[in-house]
Amino acid sequence: MMELIEWVKIQTLYDSEKQALKTANIVATTEARLANQQRGPQYEIETQVEQIDEKWQVFWRKVFIGNKTGCSGGCESCNDSEQMPKKNKGKVIPFRKP
Repeated sequence: MMELIEWVKIQTLYDSEKQALKTANIVATTEARLANQQRGPQYEIETQVEQIDEKWQVFWRKVFIGNKTGCSGGCESCNDSEQMPKKNKGKVIPFRKP
């Protein structure tokens, strides 16, 4: 089941649909970056542009699409502070010839 969150109305009114669509695109990109975490909840940002009299208004909302778990970058690709400490290599002692 997808969790729907209420639409958020941007208070600014735009003179053209083009300006409103540009703003909607910026909002979608920014909010997706803020909402989605490397591990955890993942959201899709929906936008809507409506004409109100001679102006245009932007609406947006977050839609929960699932959880992202685990590491997706492969072995030793992250700088996790809880990584296992690397073992010290032993010293090689050469044998002496009699």
